[in-house]
Amino acid sequence: MGDLKILKERKECMIFQASENDSSNGWIGGNAPTYFDELEAKVNKETELHFYLSIVNPFDKNEMISIFAPNNFEERISKNKYPNCSLVTIKHPKTEESKFDTFTNPDLVKHFISEANIVSDKNALKESFLIKFLGTPKHIQQEDYYYKELHDDGFSFIFQVDEEGYPDTLIKPRKSYPFAFGAIYLYAQILEDSIENPIKSYWQYS
Repeated sequence: MGDLKILKERKECMIFQASENDSSNGWIGGNAPTYFDELEAKVNKETELHFYLSIVNPFDKNEMISIFAPNNFEERISKNKYPNCSLVTIKHPKTEESKFDTFTNPDLVKHFISEANIVSDKNALKESFLIKFLGTPKHIQQEDYYYKELHDDGFSFIFQVDEEGYPDTLIKPRKSYPFAFGAIYLYAQILEDSIENPIKSYWQYS
């Protein structure tokens, strides 16, 4: 279990980058975790999804948080706000990457998630990063309608994934950013020592 002080006070945050080296913190692109090998019908219940990212929960190394997004960009962009965001985000037991490409996004080149760098939240807002865990969100658009209902429903910001932090090698040539050079924001109900399902989200773009 990680230091819960950072979870409660939010004066500091954890910054992760994309890396070619495996730090056992998860990955972006590539195949989904093996946890989803038998769950294709459940994951694709409403629409066909691509796997996007899995990160190991810094406060419980036996857990992962995985993000899936609709294959169709119009479906992604037309449902990018809570409570009707089309992203599917699931907390689940930590597993290795699957051998199967059932959910793989062919436009992305797999990269690992680096070791965390703990910085002040104030300084992090000036940095480029792939993932910012805790602290406060670094928004592209400042309108509070993105998150007001989440706060009203008892959800707190946990992390964001920011396409500004992509290395040049993450997207295949002549392919587009999945979120239009945007960022995903994840929220959950946080208890004394854990991040709880369900995890809700919205995303913004430039």
